[in-house]
Amino acid sequence: MAKDSKSRFKRRTFLKWTGAAVAAGAAAAGGIHLFHFRYDGTNPDPMPRATPMLGSWEDLYRQRWTWDDVKKGSHGWLNCRSACEWDLYIKNGIVVREEQTATYEQSEPGVPDFNPRGCQKGACYTEVMYGPSRITTPMKRVGERGSGQWEQISWDQAMSEIAEKFVDVAEKYGTDAIYQDLGPHFDVGATSVGRFRFQAKAGGVFADNWGEIGDLNFGGVLTLGAAHVGGSSDEWFLSDYLVVWMMNPSVTQISDAHFLYEARYNGAELVVIDPQYSATAVHADQWVPLRSGTDAALGMCTARHIWDSGAIDLEYVREQTDLPFLVRLDSGRFLTDADLVDGGKSKLLQMWNPTESRPAPAPGSEGSDKAQLIVEGFEPPLEGTFTVTLKDGSSIDVATVGTLLREQLQLWTVEATAEVTGLAPEVIETFADGFAKAERPMVLSSWGSNRFVHSDLMNRTKLLCLSLKGAFGKKGAGYQATAFLDLTGFPALIQSKHVGLRGQLEMLTNIGSPSEVINLIVDGVKKRRSEVGITMGLVREGEKKSICGTNVATMGYYHQGIKDDLNREMKDEYPRSLDKYYEESIEKGWQNDYPASGPPRAYISGGANLLRRTNHTRTMLEEMWPKMEIVVSLDQKMCFTGMHSDYLLPAAGYYEKSGIKYPMAYAPYIHYCDAAVPPLGESKDEWEVYWLLTKEMERIAQERNLAPFTNCGDDPIDYKELNKVFSFQGRFGPKDAEGVSAAILDASPAAGGVSIAELKKKGIHRFVSAGDSIAPTAIFNTDWKGEGVLNPFTYFTKHKWRWPTQTGRQQYYIDHPWFVEAGESLPTHRESPKAGGDHPFQMISCHSRWSIHSVWRDTPMLMRLQRGEPVVYLNPKDAEQLGIADDGWSERSNDYGKMYMLVKYSTMVRPGVAYYFHAWDPMQFPNHESYKWLIPGIQNPMHLAGGERHLGFSINFLQPGSFVQDTRVTIRASAPPPRADQDAPTPEAAHEEVPA
Repeated sequence: MAKDSKSRFKRRTFLKWTGAAVAAGAAAAGGIHLFHFRYDGTNPDPMPRATPMLGSWEDLYRQRWTWDDVKKGSHGWLNCRSACEWDLYIKNGIVVREEQTATYEQSEPGVPDFNPRGCQKGACYTEVMYGPSRITTPMKRVGERGSGQWEQISWDQAMSEIAEKFVDVAEKYGTDAIYQDLGPHFDVGATSVGRFRFQAKAGGVFADNWGEIGDLNFGGVLTLGAAHVGGSSDEWFLSDYLVVWMMNPSVTQISDAHFLYEARYNGAELVVIDPQYSATAVHADQWVPLRSGTDAALGMCTARHIWDSGAIDLEYVREQTDLPFLVRLDSGRFLTDADLVDGGKSKLLQMWNPTESRPAPAPGSEGSDKAQLIVEGFEPPLEGTFTVTLKDGSSIDVATVGTLLREQLQLWTVEATAEVTGLAPEVIETFADGFAKAERPMVLSSWGSNRFVHSDLMNRTKLLCLSLKGAFGKKGAGYQATAFLDLTGFPALIQSKHVGLRGQLEMLTNIGSPSEVINLIVDGVKKRRSEVGITMGLVREGEKKSICGTNVATMGYYHQGIKDDLNREMKDEYPRSLDKYYEESIEKGWQNDYPASGPPRAYISGGANLLRRTNHTRTMLEEMWPKMEIVVSLDQKMCFTGMHSDYLLPAAGYYEKSGIKYPMAYAPYIHYCDAAVPPLGESKDEWEVYWLLTKEMERIAQERNLAPFTNCGDDPIDYKELNKVFSFQGRFGPKDAEGVSAAILDASPAAGGVSIAELKKKGIHRFVSAGDSIAPTAIFNTDWKGEGVLNPFTYFTKHKWRWPTQTGRQQYYIDHPWFVEAGESLPTHRESPKAGGDHPFQMISCHSRWSIHSVWRDTPMLMRLQRGEPVVYLNPKDAEQLGIADDGWSERSNDYGKMYMLVKYSTMVRPGVAYYFHAWDPMQFPNHESYKWLIPGIQNPMHLAGGERHLGFSINFLQPGSFVQDTRVTIRASAPPPRADQDAPTPEAAHEEVPA
C-alpha cells in the first residue's frame, strides 16, 4: 500500500494543505511569512522526486539518519550562561537536528571534565528556528501599534524609511534620543559589534540593563569592586562545603550541575539555601528553607559563629579586608590623612600602628602611593577603640571596622536569627558550624540572587562569611557569581575607528592626553598603581568620553511615568525621598540622565523584548511608548515588543550567522557559531542590517548636508561619514560578519591566535589566559594560562595588589554619607518592603527550565513538557483555603491592578508565596497582561551613590535596579478570565464556577 500512487498522493495532498493552513493562520495573526510553508497548491507534485520512494518504515528511519554535512555551532546571541558546543546536521539546506559533543578537555588530573555540555533547549533550537513565530520578511505596521496589522515590504524600503526617521530624530532631539538597551541577549561576535557599534557611532544612548533586569551583583560591586566574579565550574569539585545560595543549577545551569553532585561523591557537603524545595535542593545534604528575603540575617549569624568559634583566618583578614581601618566615631567616615595633617590626602586612609600608638597610612588604599597591601613594621589590630588628635588640635575617638562589625554581629544570635528567618535553631547551628569548620567553603550565588531591593545586603553578608574564612583566592573555595573571560577585541571593535594595532592605539590616545598616558606608565613602573588598576581606570575614563552611558532603570524612572509610584513605595525605607537621591546623584555626575532633550524618540529592539521584560508594563505602553516616533524590532521571532513596533526586521538565527558566544568563566572555552545554513527567508545578520542602515543614514545626511552633531562624548558625530566610520573606513562590507569575528579574535591575546578556520573544524578553543581584567571581565588571575581549574582573585591574595575598592581591600564598611545616614555602612538585615501594597502573598520568580527568557516559551516541543501556559505555583494548603483547584484560574491583584493565571499545586512552595517561572510573553496571558503589570520595580537609592573609587555609574557597575521579588499580591479564585471587552467575573460568580 505504501507504493500505491493514490495513497501517496493523498498523503502529500494532506501535508500540502496542512502547511497552507498553518501559513494562512500565521499570516492572519500577524503577517508572518514562513518560506518553508510557501506553496500555492496548484500542483500536487511540483518537482521530480529527488530521492527513492519509501518502501517501508525502515526506509523512513534510514532516511532520517542521513545528512549532507555537519557544522559546528552554538547558541551565540543568547543570554544563556552555559556555553555549549553542538554538531549541526544539515540536509537539503536545512538543519535537521543538533547533537551534543564531547570534545572538552580535563582541566587537571583528578577533576572531572566538562563533557557533555548542553540542555534540552539547545537540543531543540531547530524547533524555534523553523517554528511558527519565526519572522522571515521585513514588515511594516499598517494598523495601530499592537493591532497585529502588517504589510510585507522590501529591505530597501525598510532601510530607507527607518533611516529617514532616525535622522529626523537626531536633527530634532539630538542623537542621544536614539535608544537601544544593551541586552539581555548578546554575543561577543559580529552581531553585538554591529548593534553596539551602531549605537556608539550614531551617538545613541547606551542604556545598560544589568541592574534593571536583575542580574547585577550590587553586593559584589560594593565589597569587591566587581559585579561578576567567579571561576570555572570544575572548581566546584574541589570544595569541601558547597553552599548553593539563591541559585538553582539543576534548572538554570544544567551543563555544569554535574560538578556539584560529583563533588558530593568526592566527599563534599552540599547545602542549598532556598525558601522553595528546588530541583537542586532535592540533591542536598542540608536544605535550609528560610523565609524569603531573610538571607542577610542567616549570613550575619554565620559570620558571628565563624568569629566567635575561632574559625576566622586572622592573618588573611588583617591583610585582605578593611577590618583594620579606622572609622571616626563622630561622623562615621574613615579617618584620613587630611584629618591629621595640613595638606594631607583626603583619600589616604588610616589603620592603627600599635608600636607607635598612632594612626598610620594604609598601603593600597585609594590615596596611597603604594599599590600593594604589604604593611611594614607593625601588625594593625582588627579590634580596638583609640583617641587621635586632629590637625586642629582637637581629639576624637576612632574604632576599627572590625570593632564596629563585631558589635553588629553580636545582635545576631541563633535565637534572633531563628525568629527572623523562620528556621529552627538547630538548622541554623548546623549550617553555621559546617561553614566554620570547612577548609574550602564555596558559595554559588548567581544572577537570581540580585532581585530583592536589599539583595546588596544579602550578598555582602555571604561575602563576609567567605572573607572571615580566607576563602577568596583559595583553590576550591570562594564565591561563584557568574564571571566572564575577556576577548579584548570585542570592545576594541565597538569603539575604535580602525582594526588591529592602529585601533588599539586610537583607543589609548582617546582615553587620555600623552602626558596622562606617560604618568600612568610611570605609576606602573614605580608600583604606585597595579597593571590591572591602570587598565580598569583607563576603561572607565574612556567610557565616559566615548559614549552616552546611562541605564534602563534611570531611563524608566524619568520617562516611563513611574516616578510617583516608586517614590511612594520607598518613602518609609530611607531618610530622604527617592527623588532627592536622584537629584543629588545626577547633579554630582554620579549617574547620567540621557537623553538630554527628554524621553527617547527612536527605539530599536535587538534581543531585548523590552515590553515583556519591563516592570510596570502598562505605564510604559501608556507613557513612554506613544512618545516614540519610531519603534523597530530586529529579532528572529515575533514577540510582544515586536507586536507593538512600527517595523519588524527578520534577524538571522543562531545557526545562520557567524558569531562568538559570550565567554563565561564556567567553561573557559571560546565557542564559535558557524553559519551552518543561509539565513532563513529574507533574514539578515545584525552586522549586515546595521551596515545597511548606516549607509542609508549617511546618504540622507549627505543629501541634507548635515553638520556634525555634538553630544555627551568628546568627538563630533558626523552622519555624512557614518557608514565609513561604522565599516572601519570600508574595511568590512555588509556580508563580512565572519571577517568581523576574525578581527575580534585577532585582537584578543587570550584567544591564543586561534583562527576561524580552526574553530569551524573543532567548534571550541580553550582560552590561554583570562584576558585583561576590565569590568565586567574581572577574573583577577594573571597566572592562569589555560591549564588547571580557574579560580579568581589571586592577583590580590597571592601577589598582594590592591583590590579595586576605596580601601584597596575586600570592603565591608562603606563610609559614603548616604550609607552612614541609612544605617547600611556595614552588612545587616533589612526586611523586604511590601511593594505593591500590603497584600498576603509574596511573588517570587525563578528562571525556567524550559526557556532562555522568552525564546523557547512558545515552542510546542517544550510546552508539552510543562502545563503549556503560564501558571503560578501555590502551596496546596494555600490554594485549598482560597478555594482554587489544581489547574483552576486565579486572579492576582495589588495596588497596580489585576491579572489572571492558572494555579498549579506544588508542595515545593512555602505557604504565603506565589511562585512563578519568568519570561512568559504577555501575548500568552489573558488580555495580554502578564504578572509584570503588578510589579512596580522598586529601586534602591543607595545604588545611585558615587564619588568614591568603586562607587558611581559605569556599564556593568553600580547603577539602580528594578527589583521584583519584594512584590506582594492578593490571590483569589476566578472563573475563566474575560476578554478585554467584557467585565470581570464577580467573586460570587467565580466561586460558583470553581470546584471546592
